[in-house]
Amino acid sequence: MVKNRSLILKFGFLAALLIVLYFPELRSMVITWSSKKEYSHGFLIPLISGYVIWLKRDRLHNTPITFDIKGLFMLVIGVVLLIIGSVAFEPFLRQISFVLSIMGLIYFIFGPGIYKTLLFPSGYLLFMIPLPYIVMNNIAVSLRLVNAKVTYNALHLLGIPILRDGVNLGLPNMTLVVADLCTGILSVVAIMAIAVFYAYITQKNLIPRLALILLSVPIAIFSNMLRLITTVGLAYFYGPRILGDIIHQFHGTMNFLITVFLLVIIGKILHKIDIKINKKALS
Repeated sequence: MVKNRSLILKFGFLAALLIVLYFPELRSMVITWSSKKEYSHGFLIPLISGYVIWLKRDRLHNTPITFDIKGLFMLVIGVVLLIIGSVAFEPFLRQISFVLSIMGLIYFIFGPGIYKTLLFPSGYLLFMIPLPYIVMNNIAVSLRLVNAKVTYNALHLLGIPILRDGVNLGLPNMTLVVADLCTGILSVVAIMAIAVFYAYITQKNLIPRLALILLSVPIAIFSNMLRLITTVGLAYFYGPRILGDIIHQFHGTMNFLITVFLLVIIGKILHKIDIKINKKALS
């Protein structure tokens, strides 16, 4: 017991040093979470990780604690990546190195048993890291054109007079542009984080977990397309006032809730299928 307490104190001391070392990166992430809607979910990620750790408290209590030098190598690699990221002016690499350093510190102080138990909650912290702008921009550019095509085809089939020129949608009473914020990239990032957590706590086996995570992306994109079709359709009937900030935000909130609802439904279906497959395998 005394030995465990001593190791926990050492971990706390080294973790505090890491926080001081990485404080500029942590501060930068918090600023991004506060200023960019697509990353506002970043505030929830450490809380979710902490909740998962709390769920595993009994297993952690019963897992032996041992030093393991392999963790020191992982910790050193994390710090080296921090240095490389600083020299290269690459914030994404520096922030990735923070998570790697935390994982390495856990392995070094507590050993492989605790590391495996905490692998998910520590690895889940990756979702709090903002993606590089070039990645987000490339995804948004591709989705803009796809969303514009789908919206045009859907409204054309519904008999609404509409023209399309690239990402521009022309209605008799106005012209709309499918902007980056309308592509659904805002919700895809957050939905992916939710899907990974939801799959982890509801699905018992790897295949349904992966299936739910992979399906979360098309679900988020599909929901956003419905939102865009509805918005443009309402703009035809009710004019520019339907694009007001309050109504637009309401549409965004409804889109997010519908996406989460679909995710829950599909998760339950996958869980039932998995149970049936396991029953057949045992019979």
